[in-house]
Amino acid sequence: MRCRLLIADLGTSSLKVMIMGGGGQVESSTSEPVLTYTEGKRHEQKPAEWWKSFKKACRTLHNQGTGLDVDAVVCTGQMEDFIPVKDGRADTAILYSDQGGSRRLQNRHLASDAVTAVTGNDWKSTTPLMKWLADEAPEKWERVLFGSKDYLIYCLTGVSVCDPVNGTVTGMMNVHTRTWDEQLWNGTGISYRQLPLLLEPEDIAGYVLKEAAVQTGIPAGTPVCCGLGDGGAVTLAAGFQAGGDSGYAYAGTTGWAAVPADTLAMSKEGSVFHLAAPQKGQFIKIMPLLNMGNVHQWAVHTWCGHGNFEEFEKLAAEPKAMPESLVFIPYLNGERNPIVDEKARGAFIGIDSQVDESHMARAVLEGLAFSLKQVFAQAGLASSSLFLVGGGTKSRALRQIVADVFQCRVQVSAEQERLAMFGAAACGWKAVHECSWEEAGKALRGIDHRDIIVEPDVSKKEILVKKERLFAEAARRMRGIFDV
Repeated sequence: MRCRLLIADLGTSSLKVMIMGGGGQVESSTSEPVLTYTEGKRHEQKPAEWWKSFKKACRTLHNQGTGLDVDAVVCTGQMEDFIPVKDGRADTAILYSDQGGSRRLQNRHLASDAVTAVTGNDWKSTTPLMKWLADEAPEKWERVLFGSKDYLIYCLTGVSVCDPVNGTVTGMMNVHTRTWDEQLWNGTGISYRQLPLLLEPEDIAGYVLKEAAVQTGIPAGTPVCCGLGDGGAVTLAAGFQAGGDSGYAYAGTTGWAAVPADTLAMSKEGSVFHLAAPQKGQFIKIMPLLNMGNVHQWAVHTWCGHGNFEEFEKLAAEPKAMPESLVFIPYLNGERNPIVDEKARGAFIGIDSQVDESHMARAVLEGLAFSLKQVFAQAGLASSSLFLVGGGTKSRALRQIVADVFQCRVQVSAEQERLAMFGAAACGWKAVHECSWEEAGKALRGIDHRDIIVEPDVSKKEILVKKERLFAEAARRMRGIFDV
């Protein structure tokens, strides 16, 4: 099977556009920066700037000699946006990180267990978007979009759509039927006509309009897939690329473990939420960590002045006589798993007179690895390999420590920056060939990614198991200690 695709990934900091050739190879790619406007707790972007950047990216590809005559366009991008549209225009996109909205809708007319049964999550696990809908006067906008990629689709086709992955986090979608559920917003003044059409990721949302064709160079009439939010796209690509269904770990500014699930399973402790998976009848269970790359960056700046990353790598790589009692609890910013404790803070435990900065640097990375392993244990998962993605994978020391703590092979994607785009490509592949997800996955697995493989050091197993127990006990005893 062969198909040629134009794929766009509109994230919070950049727009990436690439052409994937008929055999799955990347013919050409380009990127444009994306600006965020902040004022206090308000975090917004300008949809008009998104569209301008997309048009510029398409012209860049064309000027590079890359034809834009493709079998389909498929997009992915940031989720949990609130993009009000009036008279065909969207002046602002309120981002998921925005905290300026009212919390009035947290007091729902539905009982919390009823909400969970329909959405797969409690209200605290859904986006703040719904909190805006009551206060931002629904009569002032005709329709709303919930993702950056949906705005690109709207500009290309004139059709407003949403995929089930992103639909989950709006708090308005029935996660079982993958349809909007009016009981979830009853009494807010919102109507079905204001909501986008819910489509499956591989469904055709529409076709490139003549005006959009003139502006972008993409031929009029080219099919445009619904695509999916970046969380679902990365999960899809990770599953295909790793060749398994054991989930993956994300080590970015924050972190999470994402595992496939056939049923919803809420946790009594910690913060666990679910997304509808790209595949019908399946879910993605997400266990977030507030502390990951942000803690790594703090450590780099603390011990290696001016943020010298390579210097920190050398410092933490293999210090001599690493104390068996030294552990670091990385809760600098509170934590959400394995317990929810907003007031939690970090701590070094087991410091003696032999501890130096190299020991402390390595303890920080071990603490992050222990924390990551806890969320996988929380999900009841153990595997002979771990697929690791995110900016934190640039650290050789962290990659090795994760492999040693998990005592399993760590696979790091060579396509970190484009992983979501490969997930989106699977949607386009499935749409063009009307094939199964498995067949689309086989096509993507055939691409030579040359991933990084890190094997665990079995000689460290015994000591790290002891330190992991110490870590877990210390973290348990610190629960609630900062409530005073």
